[in-house]
Amino acid sequence: MRTYSKLHRNEEGAATEIGYIFTFLLGLMLLSSFSIWVWDIETATQKRWTNEAIEENLFSTSEAIERADEAARIDPAARYAEPVNLHLSGATGLELKMWLTDDAIHIIDSGGEYSSSHAISGAAATTHSGQLSISGIDTIWVVLDQGEVTIQTKQPGF
Repeated sequence: MRTYSKLHRNEEGAATEIGYIFTFLLGLMLLSSFSIWVWDIETATQKRWTNEAIEENLFSTSEAIERADEAARIDPAARYAEPVNLHLSGATGLELKMWLTDDAIHIIDSGGEYSSSHAISGAAATTHSGQLSISGIDTIWVVLDQGEVTIQTKQPGF
């Protein structure tokens, strides 16, 4: 007795399998595109927030310097100290440096990607100086003592 097996061609089944494969690949492509898009949005938001925090640090510090200059205009022998709370204190990877000159307060990161300055009036007969690495620092002090306005990390004690 002879048995014959006939191969049955199921073209509908093959088309369904190919459809599954193409659907999977389309989903994979869409998910990859979506993840790249979301990553770009997150990176752009992080850069924007970092720039805003740096600008806020400069603005807050320059306001405190202006108040120290005002105290020096009222009394040239005045002593003044004001704490300034900083943003981005935990962003140690940026390695932010801040320095004060007679006409502006400046900030820059180690890579040079974030750099900004804020002008100060310098209307008093004071000099301005100081340079700090503000990575990991929550508060800096603007200090007026003996006609000089400085920025420092330690409370002056007066």
